[in-house]
Amino acid sequence: MEKYSVLILGGGYGGINAYYGIRDKRHVAIIDSKRDSVYHGKSRDIRMKVPAPIIENIKKVDIEEPYVQTDRHEYYPEKLVISTGCNRESQIEFMSKSHLYNNMYLGSKNEYDDYILIQYILKLNKAGIRAGYSGNFLSFLGKEVETKVRKFLEISGVPLSPEPDFLLPECSPNIFENYINVDKNLMVNENTYAIGDVLDWSAKCGELSMRQGAFAGRHMSGKVHDFKPVFITILDNLKGTGIRIKSTEPWNSGIASAHIGGEYSLMAGFLMRYYGFRNGNMGILQYF
Repeated sequence: MEKYSVLILGGGYGGINAYYGIRDKRHVAIIDSKRDSVYHGKSRDIRMKVPAPIIENIKKVDIEEPYVQTDRHEYYPEKLVISTGCNRESQIEFMSKSHLYNNMYLGSKNEYDDYILIQYILKLNKAGIRAGYSGNFLSFLGKEVETKVRKFLEISGVPLSPEPDFLLPECSPNIFENYINVDKNLMVNENTYAIGDVLDWSAKCGELSMRQGAFAGRHMSGKVHDFKPVFITILDNLKGTGIRIKSTEPWNSGIASAHIGGEYSLMAGFLMRYYGFRNGNMGILQYF
């Protein structure tokens, strides 16, 4: 069996960008149960091919060894990148019941998932299902963000209420019992990185996972040090107006901004096409 210098567990946003960030890809592979990953655009989803895939189901991981057991083989890579994400099946099931939410108010069990919930509510309203929002308006990202998100929802015609009728469930780690702690270089130990939604961090989002993956790959290649986390996302009301949010507040860095305008709706459309064309590769966007 081929000896791998790096095995990446999970072909989502983080895993794909970790692969792209590694300089020498000759003995690098991504283990995932599927050949395709999905970029969740604001209006539709884009399928991405997992590069260098090993299509197997992960059964056991030893972070210290490092060692990976799948349903078909055992692997002893030199380096391991854990990007197994969190299990969102209960959230997907929640969102499949959109017919229940007309004239109802939706909230999140975990406020860090509110950016997902708000975009879902905006989609429902665009489809003629008048769902409302109940939550903290992404206040964990700072006061300015909270104020602007409230304003954005008001101008988008989303009803607001202090009490929810339904709660979006929390996600839970895949494979591992608990979320994983890392150092400033996203390392668990000298042989293992962890990135994306599997991390024991408060805030999670796809763009952050991409940045973490790109950093891990480049750090492994000796190009960068000391990851600087930033939460960036765009919410689009699908009626020509969006809000771009940028914050480092969850990591006590003090940057928090939010801007509303038609250009951010266009930007959301651009990102959907960009990641589709580049097969999920963040590329130059990691520097902005």
